[in-house]
Amino acid sequence: MELEKYVITIEYFGKFERSSENIFFALDTLKNELSPDIRFNILSAFVIKEDGFLIDITSFLNGS
Repeated sequence: MELEKYVITIEYFGKFERSSENIFFALDTLKNELSPDIRFNILSAFVIKEDGFLIDITSFLNGS
């Protein structure tokens, strides 16, 4: 499966760029790196396409 790139901004932790098969694997990896025991707020999340175009997936992740 092809990896996609994501830019995720987490409240109090900052901006992170991750490559993963999907956003949920990227978030799981990031949570384990930061601290598996805490709950964090996603301020923004984007998929980075090959041409540098960003697709905002923040509302999808936050359920709004």
